[in-house]
Amino acid sequence: MKIRNGFVTNSSSSSFIVALADLTPKQLKRIKNHQTEAYKRLSYIHGYLDDSDVWDISEKDGELSGFTGMDNFDMPAFLEVIGVDMSKVKISHDNDY
Repeated sequence: MKIRNGFVTNSSSSSFIVALADLTPKQLKRIKNHQTEAYKRLSYIHGYLDDSDVWDISEKDGELSGFTGMDNFDMPAFLEVIGVDMSKVKISHDNDY
């Protein structure tokens, strides 16, 4: 029988990238403030999110990217709610069990 000492994790990371040209100024602002905006637009999210659910959002070379090490915040659903053309968004999920 094997016994594991230390942390056992069930981590799940996700990321996305989209060209800034494919976003409106309003969408860009909403993505940068996604936690606050989600409370306004996603009724099922109240009482669910905390600071660990915030995505790291950055701009570089004409693209907006986001990364999270714990994907409790459903960014693809949020992007759809704010009207982002999902055919323009590249999403990646990495699950470690």
